[in-house]
Amino acid sequence: STAVPMLLCALVVLPLALACGPGEGAPTAKPTMKFSYSPPVGWTYSKAAAAGGQSLSRDMAQNRINMDIEFAVLKAVESYGYSTSGVQVKNAVAPEEVEIGPISTCETPKYAVEDGAVTKKCGAVMVSKNALTLNSHASSITVTSPIALYESNWENIGIKVYSYLTSNAGVKFYGLITVRA
Repeated sequence: STAVPMLLCALVVLPLALACGPGEGAPTAKPTMKFSYSPPVGWTYSKAAAAGGQSLSRDMAQNRINMDIEFAVLKAVESYGYSTSGVQVKNAVAPEEVEIGPISTCETPKYAVEDGAVTKKCGAVMVSKNALTLNSHASSITVTSPIALYESNWENIGIKVYSYLTSNAGVKFYGLITVRA
């Protein structure tokens, strides 16, 4: 009598719980993903002269950052068979105000773009491209999920987030996204 509904419930819930495969590490419903990156041009803005896909204001750049990151996280969660209902995404990424210049004649206070990301800070005098200062930032994404997953499951999701942000938003990462339960 009650065994049939319980069995049906188990047959539906168990595959969802194991969608990423058996997990390792501590289970958590609120992982933090940490990473180092150079922002894509669209995550930056310039009040003076927006160029090459830059946002026109800080608010527009922040909205783009938030949308790109939320999309990447939700697509990654969904790709493993989990519902995205109730999943909340918060990030600590802040837009950067930069003036973009050509990498061949890059001087302060400008920045240079490589492969769609603002990867270099220009110096006071022109130097070779390889001698420019790296424009790298450390940041994080915190996900709140109605379902606790193992840390290794969140690491798999982090790899997909990395992939989506690289291919769809143009983020340049330095190392993999690390996950803390």
